[in-house]
Amino acid sequence: MATHVSNTELRTMQKADLLREMKAQVVMVEKLRLGIRLQKEKDTARYRREKKVLARMQTEWHRKDSADRTSASQS
Repeated sequence: MATHVSNTELRTMQKADLLREMKAQVVMVEKLRLGIRLQKEKDTARYRREKKVLARMQTEWHRKDSADRTSASQS
């Protein structure tokens, strides 16, 4: 993921695309976390920003998932 995805783009993404982006974001956050713990990474603000981006992605994923479940249960 080259740049951060806006909320609007997250809402219009398909679940498969969103899942792929989430996995890439998880890997990035874990690498940053490890780098900070090992004192190789000094930019802790970047780590916090990336965690927030991941949280937005997960929120949108859960919103889409619950919408799918409710529409499936109503059918």
